[in-house]
Formats: sequence, structure tokens, C-alpha cells
Amino acid sequence: MPLKDSFPYRALRYGMLLPLRLYSKYVTEPIIKRWIKKSELMVYVHDPRRGLLRPILEGQRLKWTLNENISIDATHWLDVIEPLLSKQDIVFDVGTNIGSVANWFASRTQHVHCFEPHPDNLRMTSEQIEIRKTKNITLSQIALGSQPGTLQLNVKSFHGHHSLIDTKITPTIEKIDVKVDTVDRYCMTMNIEQIDFLKVDVEGFEEEVLEGAKGMLSNGKIKLVLFEHRKSILSSVGKLGKDIFTPLLENGYTVFGLDGKILNSEELENPPDADFLAAMNPDEFIHKLGESNAPVF
Repeated sequence: MPLKDSFPYRALRYGMLLPLRLYSKYVTEPIIKRWIKKSELMVYVHDPRRGLLRPILEGQRLKWTLNENISIDATHWLDVIEPLLSKQDIVFDVGTNIGSVANWFASRTQHVHCFEPHPDNLRMTSEQIEIRKTKNITLSQIALGSQPGTLQLNVKSFHGHHSLIDTKITPTIEKIDVKVDTVDRYCMTMNIEQIDFLKVDVEGFEEEVLEGAKGMLSNGKIKLVLFEHRKSILSSVGKLGKDIFTPLLENGYTVFGLDGKILNSEELENPPDADFLAAMNPDEFIHKLGESNAPVF
């Protein structure tokens, strides 16, 4: 066995490096975190291969990003669905968050309609659009749900967890009134006849968004839907995962995973935590799914 692989050598090396690790954890990292919070500058992580930009809001998020070697936690499913997109597609990004995914869609499709009710998230999305000089995004400060009106947005401690239902995964720090529209009504107002890709990431409010799209779904005017299921989020507000599938199944859609496997009746009744796709003609898309070596979150 080489000396460098022996236990005594590794133990000695670990002991010698320990002071540096402790100094980094308890001195350097807190300093960087304070710098980022106080600075008027925005720091971004750039993934040049995928063309992704992500603003770094805290030092801890930067550490997580670099450790995982990804720019955003959606990297895995972006890799998988990229072959399904075309330059002629109309995309709906429901739950735009800070705009990284919206700009990724915009560089690959004809036009992206973005829906984000939180003003800070909207500002960061606008900044990304300006930085990248994106011309094919329509950004709306509204949420989408089952009917138009006004609802309270539960603002969480992390920008990606805001929701129109008060999930218990992260604490709610305030509540703000936001305007709500429906997919069907928005399409009618904007004269949109078809949605090629509907991405829904709304922290437990997926069922309501899909209920508000029943007109488009029933007429087969939405070609492909992407949504997530997280049991912990739904159970914290007394919801069942299977209910997300109801508006899709009732209108002739088939649900399948990012691995291309169509969900059976048992999986539809008790779905696993995962991202899912739905289409009326799944065979049209399953064989085109891409691959990714990025971690799944």
C-alpha cells in the first residue's frame, strides 16, 4: 500500500489541515456571507455549458453551489427536457422565482410567459433579463390559480419557497396580497392558442394552477406539462399528492417520469417524490428525453 493511502498518513494529514478547515468555516465563510449581504453588487454563478445564470444571495448558497458543481438545483431536469424544446415553442413558466430557468427557456424557444408574484423575485428576474438582453420574455407580476382574484402569498425565509398555501417546510415571515389569474383566462386575453411547454413550480399549489388550465387541457392545447411532487410539502397542509394528477388524467393526459417510465395506477395513487411530465401523446416525447449527470434534488 502506498504511504499516502495508509491510515496513519491520512490521519496526520487530516490533523494538519483541520485548523485551516475550522478557520475557513468559522472565520472566512461568515465574512464572505456578510460582504455579500451588505454589498450593492450582485454576484452570479455562471454555467457556460448550459447558459445558466444564478444570483447568489448568501455565502452559504455559494458554498452549496460550488460543492455540487451546478448553478441551480433544476439543472438535472433542464438537461433531461432540453431535447423536447424547439425554437417555435411557446413556454409558460409558472413560478418563475429569480429568473434563471426563464432565461434558459428563452434562449431555446420562441417566447416565454413568466408568472411571479413576489416583488423581490420579480426584480431579480428583470435584472437577469436586462443583463442578458433577453427579448422574448413577457414577465407578469401575478400568480396563477384556479380562479382570478386576490390571494395572500406566504413569504418564506428562502426565495424559492414562497407559496399561496402556508406550507410548514420553512417558516412564514410575512403575508402579502397578490393578484391571481388563470392559465385559461390569460391565454384568452393574450390570444394564445397553444402552450407547447407548461412548467409549474409553485410549492404545493400545482393542483390549483392545473384546475385553472382545464379549458386548454380539455382541448389538447397544452402539449407538455412539467410539475413536481413533494409529499412533505403537500402533507404539511393536508393535501394528497394524487390530487395533482386529477386535472391532467381527467383531460386525457398520461403522466411519466423524467426516466420515461409511465406511472401505473399504484404510483398515481401514492406518487413518489419526483419531477413529472404529462402529455396526451407521451410516445412523442419519451424517446427524446435527454440525460444528465447533475444531482437530483
